[in-house]
Amino acid sequence: MTTTPDPSPKPSAFVSRRQFIQLGLYSLGAAWLGTWLQSRWFPSASTTQEAVPVSFPLAELPVGGTRAVTYGGVSVLVLRTPESLRAFSLVCTHLGCTVQWQADKKEFYCPCHDGRFDEFGDVLAGPPPIPLEQFPVTVEGETVIVGEI
Repeated sequence: MTTTPDPSPKPSAFVSRRQFIQLGLYSLGAAWLGTWLQSRWFPSASTTQEAVPVSFPLAELPVGGTRAVTYGGVSVLVLRTPESLRAFSLVCTHLGCTVQWQADKKEFYCPCHDGRFDEFGDVLAGPPPIPLEQFPVTVEGETVIVGEI
């Protein structure tokens, strides 16, 4: 008695390379389509705020003092030195952590990755790649204005 091979193909436990690539492309296409449809049906509200100038009396900021304000949705620290007024974003340029002003050292410190900036916003140490963002500050009469008028 001889056995003849069964002509019907046996199901394989594995997927062919072509089927795997097609499945990947279909999945990417479906993900893209879903994201596109979601953005059209449920548009997100903008989280950025319009940058409206912030003002406060100059008398509230003594020489050597600081004042925290919010400008355009960003926490900003205004520093007054005998020579000038400067305003810096309190957002670290490395990974977006909040920096802290250390008055005794006259520097900004980022506790996340030990980043340090001087009183001019320039990088002293750590991983931050660029200086802190600086905002324009003007004095009109006895009023400090942070931001563009």
